[in-house]
Amino acid sequence: MRRVKTMQNDYLKNIETLNKAAIESARKLGEINMRTLEKLAQRQIEATADYLDGGIKQLKLISESKDIQAAAKEQARLNSELNEKFVEHAKKAAEVFGQVKDELTDWAQEGFKAAGVPLGNGAKKAA
Repeated sequence: MRRVKTMQNDYLKNIETLNKAAIESARKLGEINMRTLEKLAQRQIEATADYLDGGIKQLKLISESKDIQAAAKEQARLNSELNEKFVEHAKKAAEVFGQVKDELTDWAQEGFKAAGVPLGNGAKKAA
């Protein structure tokens, strides 16, 4: 009877340990997701601000313009400027995705290690 009770206690301790590890892993994943969403939201806010600013400049140009050729030339310059800003926003977003890829790879490798799964070259690349 005592041996059965010891086995039950060991079994419950193992389940508790696994549950704690799973909860910790989920917490870390949640933190990664939250940081990623915050960074992407910031990128979106900045892109939206630039888009609105560009629209305001376009409207101001149209409303104040007296020379159509000069206005068209200025409008092309404003469009080019706005396109450059959006390329920068895309690069910054790509950097965020690169960072999150690295964080998720580390997170997955920690999970494999905790589960006792050996990480060979293929597992590291797949993670």
